[in-house]
Amino acid sequence: MTTLQKMFSADGTTIDENDDSIKEYIYSMPAAANEAIRMLVTSGVHLKNSNTVSKQESTPLVVDLTAENSDFWRMKEPEVYQMQDGDIQPYYGCTLYGNRYLRFPENATGEFEYWYDSMPAEITQETSDDTVISIAPEAAVLIPLYMASELYKDDDLSTATYYRNEFEAGLALLVNPVSGSNKFTSTTGWW
Repeated sequence: MTTLQKMFSADGTTIDENDDSIKEYIYSMPAAANEAIRMLVTSGVHLKNSNTVSKQESTPLVVDLTAENSDFWRMKEPEVYQMQDGDIQPYYGCTLYGNRYLRFPENATGEFEYWYDSMPAEITQETSDDTVISIAPEAAVLIPLYMASELYKDDDLSTATYYRNEFEAGLALLVNPVSGSNKFTSTTGWW
């Protein structure tokens, strides 16, 4: 809806699905949404998820991260914690192979939690309108800008460029947030 509002194709609350020009946009939306999501996630705006495994001593354990986690994207370095007696401690004994297989040493035993970077599920024509995309909210608001820029290219290039510039500016702020201090120092002594 937000994308169509930006493209001046929705009156604000309803979509006329019988309008052929709107249907064309709607059919093209999943691909544009997926492009935007991939750009945001691979630029560094992603969520971390976790999963737990139990391991017995002297039993080999290799976790296929892609098979166990449908939203698995990557694990830069193993981030694993061991849970013992209500306490959580970092566990440094795991090895990651091929960004897919997390191997625990044979002497490891107990309950472990591992963390990974996730990739939101792909958007399709069947994805419902109320589906929440598992991406940071501050990044999710940029998706309609990217979609409008892609879908509006053939109709109004200047408006499409405007939306793409807004998307790129928002992405730059997410990737490289403006930092500063709220302190003030008078160098002239006027205060």
